[in-house]
Amino acid sequence: MSYVALYRRWRPTSFADLVGQEHISRTLSRAVTSGQTSHAYLFTGPRGTGKTSTAKILARSLNCAQGPTLTPCGQCESCRAIADGSSMDVFEIDAASNRGIDEIRDLRETVKFAPTEGRCKIYIIDEVHMLTTEAFNALLKTLEEPPPSVLFILATTEPHKVPATIQSRCQRYDFHRITVAEIRERLSYVCRESGIAANDDALSIIAAQADGGMRDALSILDQCSALAEGTLTAEQVQESLGLVGKERIAQLAVQIADKDGSGLLAGLSELLQSGRELNRIFVELALHFRALMIAGVGGASFAAEFSGTEAAAEQLRADAARFSQPEIMNILRRISETLQEMRTAPQPRITAETLLLSLCRESLTPADSGTHTAPAAQQPSVDTGRIARLEAQVQQLTAALAAVRSGTVSAPAALASAASPKAVKLPAARAPQSRGKAAAAKPPEAAEKVQRTLDMELWQRFSAQLGVRDKLAASLLSGAAYEGMTERQFFIRPARDIARKFIRERHRGIFEEVMTKLVGRAMEVVCTGDEEEQESVPIPAAPQQPEYPAQVKDLLSIAGAGARVEEIEKPARQDRPAPPAAPTRAVPEESSVPYDTYEPTPDEEAEMFDELPDDEET
Repeated sequence: MSYVALYRRWRPTSFADLVGQEHISRTLSRAVTSGQTSHAYLFTGPRGTGKTSTAKILARSLNCAQGPTLTPCGQCESCRAIADGSSMDVFEIDAASNRGIDEIRDLRETVKFAPTEGRCKIYIIDEVHMLTTEAFNALLKTLEEPPPSVLFILATTEPHKVPATIQSRCQRYDFHRITVAEIRERLSYVCRESGIAANDDALSIIAAQADGGMRDALSILDQCSALAEGTLTAEQVQESLGLVGKERIAQLAVQIADKDGSGLLAGLSELLQSGRELNRIFVELALHFRALMIAGVGGASFAAEFSGTEAAAEQLRADAARFSQPEIMNILRRISETLQEMRTAPQPRITAETLLLSLCRESLTPADSGTHTAPAAQQPSVDTGRIARLEAQVQQLTAALAAVRSGTVSAPAALASAASPKAVKLPAARAPQSRGKAAAAKPPEAAEKVQRTLDMELWQRFSAQLGVRDKLAASLLSGAAYEGMTERQFFIRPARDIARKFIRERHRGIFEEVMTKLVGRAMEVVCTGDEEEQESVPIPAAPQQPEYPAQVKDLLSIAGAGARVEEIEKPARQDRPAPPAAPTRAVPEESSVPYDTYEPTPDEEAEMFDELPDDEET
């Protein structure tokens, strides 16, 4: 007799044998016992969770010679025929290869016939979502009102592709993924009954790799047991499946915590030389950090599920203590992004090595992970003090000019106050004129002590909110650099001079409104990048009072303060050039003779006046 695979040999034969689906086995058992079975069922769930096996168990329970029963005998002719697929009353149809309307028409023709051996005819349609729309429509009427002795069982892994009209005519049962502990317990039972020696660690690895499917777990056990000579160990399972192994992955995590870049690169090179796939290495590294995240928040049951034993769970919690939760979440995000990049990268290994080194060199908190240069940008630069002094000087000069123009301060006094360490205090009515370059005039000593904080997450939120508020204003941030913020100001370095000009003159209010809403206090935008030009602006000289004649001085004294003299010079008259002479035309000699003036005679004049109407007539 040929060898039978483990997943076929250990397929459940009764509702009690179902693993991890107690909610379904209990409901169907009561339906069979009470005789309230429906005419149509829809079984949904991931692969390998027991959908088809449950459909065959239900068929055997209804058609068994001792039935309806919850424990089919397995010895009668009906049970044996259903088990080997030769029953004339149980039809198992693969919808992936019989998906057309012609197959459904044939099914409708055979439904009308009575069962030959059992009590009812059962149609098991696997992967029912593969049927065409026309086939579904042809099945609707039969599914809604089948003959009394017919039962339909539809199974699918993608229930969202099944039309709502089909689902409404069926009782739906959702099969869950089987937990690692339940799969490990079932594998231990199968190994004992089959005479397979296996370590608990090996079975834990197989259960974790099955991804909630019992059929996959039994298939992996069958594959690994063929490789083992004697007892099946965890190393043999890892070798058979091409896994990296928990020990090596845990070592990589410890090296990340210790910032050991050279050790990480050496370990990665060793794994690649041993035949491990680069993508698989990072998938297992992500799963390990997920286990650390769950163990770090106190998920003891989940940690034990990932590790297998209590001792391994304790070690997992100890490794999780090396990282903070924000660091673990940031690492998981970075690994996920790297896996996406490696799919299209010409050299995936370079991408992987760059990630490992960046995890060792930079801070791992989410606030710093927005850009690789963020930690360096948080430190005050060498030119911060110089820039602050220049900004303070510009503010003072601007304030002095505004005071001179308003007439409240004389020019020498304004220049003297601008040169002094104290800032010029402007009148309230003229204060807005000084906002062209900075928020307010501050002494250089205070400006040097103010340090900027760089919050890239806040900058990203600001950019997003600005795009919603005003797309034109948001376009000015193209290529711009964020240079931090203080208690009252935030600094932006636009990429172009025109963008800097537009922000200062047209969109300043929108920028400040959005940032004020985000931080909850009044903020002011400061555009940097033209400090060199501001530094070279010459100090305006004090205007000299002209010497007026005595009569003008008397008039000024009479007019009082605020009077001024404006000298208006009459522009010199410029003689317009004579227009070019028009070309003379040749006039015939007859036209050069002047015409005589016609003088009417008295009779002609009288005759003309006689023809005019009288005043009464008009």
